[in-house]
Amino acid sequence: FFQKTLTAVKNWFTLFGWSKGQNPVSVPYSLRRDVCKVQATSSQDKVFKQNREKDTKTLYDMLFHLSGQLLPDITSSQALVLDPTERMLQLHCQHSTLLAFLKCQGAYLPHVMPEFLLEPDDYKKWIEVQQALQKVYEETSEIYSNKHLLILKDSVFEAMSKRAWTDVLLQIYKVFVLPHVFSRSVTDQFSLENVQNMPRIKSEPLSSNIYSPYERTILTWLNKHYEKNRKTVWKDCQKGEI
Repeated sequence: FFQKTLTAVKNWFTLFGWSKGQNPVSVPYSLRRDVCKVQATSSQDKVFKQNREKDTKTLYDMLFHLSGQLLPDITSSQALVLDPTERMLQLHCQHSTLLAFLKCQGAYLPHVMPEFLLEPDDYKKWIEVQQALQKVYEETSEIYSNKHLLILKDSVFEAMSKRAWTDVLLQIYKVFVLPHVFSRSVTDQFSLENVQNMPRIKSEPLSSNIYSPYERTILTWLNKHYEKNRKTVWKDCQKGEI
């Protein structure tokens, strides 16, 4: 189920997540790799930087295309600093900003930590920094607790990162794409005759703390067509016999 969900997510964002045609998405690899524009390291790299920036599409380009908004203090042409540790801290800060931005839009991501969105090597650097901070605070007798520090093995981190990026994309779809779904009054003969047999889903905004109004619209549509096809496929079957 998870693999099918992942494939559907990759296909949709590859086809429709960008402003100028298709752009292949791999989860989590291209999202982690192309999170920022490259930074030139010398004058000889200027041509490479210009060509790369022209072709590279980042997560922030996708967000701007789907939402029309830029994240606070982050631009679509953001470049990374050169120092590895500073770069890791910059990315961690940007991922924190991303998650906070999505949550403000209605995304549900309490289980996704910014460090789960990092590259494996950057995640290891982040762990090292946290452990170094712990040691410093212990030596100075200051109160510091890393009881929530989750140290993952390489294979576990990759699985966690893939799941985290998948959930981020799903929530981006939820808060920026699903609102385009609208409900239309249905008066066809099937609906009039069988509405009493369909599971009822309330459309009021406050009727659910799980599904948004747009998700409930889709669920209603799915229930309607399930009921219709149930009678076609299992003509003489009662619901309890299916």
